[in-house]
Amino acid sequence: MRVLISGYRGNPYCGGQGIYIYNLSRELAKLGVEVDVMVGPPYPDPLEEWATVYKIENLNIWSIKTKDIPYEKLVRIFSPWNFADYILTRLHMFPEMETYSFRAFFALKKILKEKRYDIIHDIQSLGWATVPMKGYGIPIVTTVHHPLTKDREADLMGNFGLWDKTTTILFYPLVMQSFVIKRLDRVITSFREGITELNKAFGVKPEKVSVVYNGMDVDLFQNTGEPREENALLFVGNTEDSKKGLIYLFEAMTMLPEDVTLTIVDDGPPKKMTAADMIKKFNLSHRVKFTGKLSYEALVSLYSRKTILVMSSLFEGFGLPAVEAMACKTPVVVTTAGSLKEVVTEDCGILVPPKDPIALKDAILKLLSDSELRKKMGENGRRRAVENFSWPVAAKNTLKVYEDVIREFRRKR
Repeated sequence: MRVLISGYRGNPYCGGQGIYIYNLSRELAKLGVEVDVMVGPPYPDPLEEWATVYKIENLNIWSIKTKDIPYEKLVRIFSPWNFADYILTRLHMFPEMETYSFRAFFALKKILKEKRYDIIHDIQSLGWATVPMKGYGIPIVTTVHHPLTKDREADLMGNFGLWDKTTTILFYPLVMQSFVIKRLDRVITSFREGITELNKAFGVKPEKVSVVYNGMDVDLFQNTGEPREENALLFVGNTEDSKKGLIYLFEAMTMLPEDVTLTIVDDGPPKKMTAADMIKKFNLSHRVKFTGKLSYEALVSLYSRKTILVMSSLFEGFGLPAVEAMACKTPVVVTTAGSLKEVVTEDCGILVPPKDPIALKDAILKLLSDSELRKKMGENGRRRAVENFSWPVAAKNTLKVYEDVIREFRRKR
């Protein structure tokens, strides 16, 4: 089987598109699949050992003011798609997905003169030109971890002025994604509730959705054997994302004993101020610290040393930090939001309702006071991560989806 995996950004950070593309393509290659990858910048780690890579240009200038655009990017603005990106970003839109799709459409036309693919796998792009790409006579599947409606809802909750709300609405290309997703051959999502979410957000028929849990590197994420710290909580995630429900975790912290600390794996001030402002408001500065971005080795060490991972999320499309912690034998306290109630079972951690700081506090206290329970949950979590969320398992399940879609596509022709 020959597969083309396509993604508008090869984000190299943990949990991003680049990690998904890197690991999925590697594991598919191990299964005997011939994999090509078409990807926009920032490009992922080198894949050439097992895949042919086609790099698609994009200036990534959405968040850059015109006066701050580097010269090496400025001189490239006047090519057609770069200019379209420039104009649309100045209008507060985020056009990378749609302009990537047109670039990919024309790049693929050239590639198909020399080779053919059995299937194309779009990774969360859903750009306009993905639909005419079907004219090449190849079935197309897409992975959507969660619909962007969730991100827009969360952002709108944090907007107060009309201008902020308007720019938020302009930012998310929901009309485009709703149009495109219904015209593809299959949608892969990472949790069962995602079937309902995609139907509600975009009108996708449930029978067109397949659930494949995300993968992770269970060989990299495993307990290091370092001593556990006492009363040490860990949070891993984007503190600027209101869907993470950090305010409820901070409220819970105010009800916990003074010797309970929290380490946040993300940038703090001056780069990111949202969480820092909340910490100051709740008088928690002496109990909370930021690590900034970490290497995988440093992150694994933190998972192995801290007492509990906490996720106070209002929604999660998969909840990768919970699985990483489980793989490192660390018990978790998570909310029942989104996929977390599927990812975490009661023998691996404690689940509480979202937006409930008292329930968070009670769950944390229960685990902090019972070392045997923590150890038992840690062992169970490791077993569950290996059996359900490793990349080899994810690749095998994805390959089954490919085979099903290809059979169905050929039967209709």
